[in-house]
Amino acid sequence: MLKFEDLNARNSTILTIEGEEYRTTQDPHISDDGETYQAHALNTDNEEFLITWDITNNETTDESEACDWDSPIGIMAI
Repeated sequence: MLKFEDLNARNSTILTIEGEEYRTTQDPHISDDGETYQAHALNTDNEEFLITWDITNNETTDESEACDWDSPIGIMAI
């Protein structure tokens, strides 16, 4: 399993939320209900979280434009 220090801008989405850095361990993907994107992530203590983004552009085929990737709508410890 990857650790926080193994993740970087080339293999992870890096976010700072409320002063804490998170790094995704997988590419964000559409949730089961199709309403959001989500990805598992780690914080600096290697604790696992689920980060969620609202889909802001349903019309695009380019996933880089599907959400405001800098502004997730939720983060939950798992």
